Parts: sequence; structure tokens; C-alpha cells
Amino acid sequence: MRVLLVEDNALTRNTIKALLGRLGHEVVAEAETGTSAAKSFAELKPDVVLLDLILPGRSGLEVLEDLLKLDPRARVVVVTAVDQDEMDRQLLDKGVHAILRKPFSFDDFKAALKGLAPEEIEANRILEGIAAAGMERCVERLSRISTGQWKVARIRVSRGSMDEIIGSHTITGVSGFAVYFRIEGDCPFTSMIMFHPEDVGIISRGFLGPVPLPNFSQAQDLLFAELGNIILNSVISALSNKLKRSFMPSAPKGVHGETRFLLEAIWDTLEKGQYSAASITLDLQCGADTARSEIVVIIPENLARALAAA
Repeated sequence: MRVLLVEDNALTRNTIKALLGRLGHEVVAEAETGTSAAKSFAELKPDVVLLDLILPGRSGLEVLEDLLKLDPRARVVVVTAVDQDEMDRQLLDKGVHAILRKPFSFDDFKAALKGLAPEEIEANRILEGIAAAGMERCVERLSRISTGQWKVARIRVSRGSMDEIIGSHTITGVSGFAVYFRIEGDCPFTSMIMFHPEDVGIISRGFLGPVPLPNFSQAQDLLFAELGNIILNSVISALSNKLKRSFMPSAPKGVHGETRFLLEAIWDTLEKGQYSAASITLDLQCGADTARSEIVVIIPENLARALAAA
């Protein structure tokens, strides 16, 4: 891969260059400031940018915005000693591929670059496009019948093992409610949507409108299940249209738990191996209130290859 290295510390730059060399990647330019980073990025169009957050002049967060204006699909790995959950959330919402925390090991470095080779990027973009197409139609339909406004906040695709994909999620520790499908067949896959129970009032207003949520114990779970069923089927439909084949999902199932547990529960149903995961952040805006949910679609390598060939 052709890499742009944005780092003001010469020792760190030399260390990263040595690691990139061991992995067979080429550093096409080095930048110590945000201004020179944007200039090199525009001229050289690298495959990947390794970006420090603390830079002289413009911060790495501002530089990231500059790069995304030049190319909304820029592949950026942030390399930083900054360790803040809110900062991580902002970076991932903007589309950062990975966050590599200093100090890091060689294995950490390899994991951060996983999925960024040109052929892997193309496969990821295909899955990203399918997810975007499905969610665009879904959001349009939901917004048409809702009192709130639905929008896709972020779509991110990653590839790897169970630990690598689960580790890419920064919302661990949050209790939630998940609705999930298992799609069987020669290319089985799984999809899940996670809601925050405290958002039930916003979701009820946005989805049911003036109709109040019924007052019985299972009403909240049934609301999440019905909405999850609609949203997840939109993604499955997009996959079906791309592959020109039909998929029959299982009946949706719901489960409460901490977010990492919910993600790991998916993997208990899958064979060990490499997978592609599309993570879609969906927002519902009702007045001044916002409810956020996350859709995760996990597909095996044989289905990823079928999508790339379609």
C-alpha cells in the first residue's frame, strides 16, 4: 500500500516507517503539519493515511476533516497517545478506519492496517454501497410515516476475526436491547440492531406518532422488535437485489444485555474464521431529542466474494 505518514516526531516517524517496510508497504510522503499533509494527500492520493492527533498548528482532528473534504472515502488510521472515549467516538463517527494507541506492538500495528489493501478496500466499498442503498430506502420510508426524521449517521465496514471486529466497537459497557436475524443457506449470515432502552420514548414518538405506546410489560420489547424487523429486512433486501437471489430470514429474536455481550452472542452462532462486518449508525431526531441505534451485518468470506463478483 502507498502510505502518507503524518507525524511531527521524527523518532516515531522512523519507527513507523520501519514497521511499514517489514509489511511491504511504501511511504510515499511524510508530513509534520496539517498543511503539508493536505497538500501531499491531494497530490499523491495515497491508499492510507497514518495520522497523529497532536500536531503543530492544526490538530489531527482538523486535518482529518481537511482530508475528508478532499476525499470522503479517505482511509485514515489515527496513531495517538490520546485515550478518551468521547474522542474515539468522534473519530469513528467521522469514518476513521482504526485507532492505534501509543505505545503499540507490531501485532497492534498489523491489526490496525488490516483490511486496507486496495483489493480489500474495494470489497469493503461494495459492502458499504449495498448497506447504504438498503438504508437509504429504509430511512426514506420511515421518515415518510414518522413524526421524526431518520438519517444514517455513519456506515463502516471492517474485516477480520471475532475479536478484531468486536474490538472495533467503542460502545461497550452500554446496556441495550438487540434484535437479530439468522439467515440460513449456502451463504449464511447474521444481522442485528441494537437499541438503548432509555430511548424508547423518542422511538415511540418517532415510529408510532400520536399513538401512545401500550401500557403492558412487553410493549417496549415488541416496539424494538417490530422496528428492528423493518430495518434489518431493508439491508437483507439490498443484499438480495445485488446477488439476484432470495433470502429468508429467521423470525427476529430479542435479547437484553451489555453491548459486548450482544456482539459476542452473534459469534456463538458462527463458525470460526474471517468475516466482513458492516456497522451502520442510525439516528432518529424528534424535536430536540435524538435516539441512536446501531445495525451490524456480519457476512462470511464466501458471501463477500459473491458480492464482489456480482
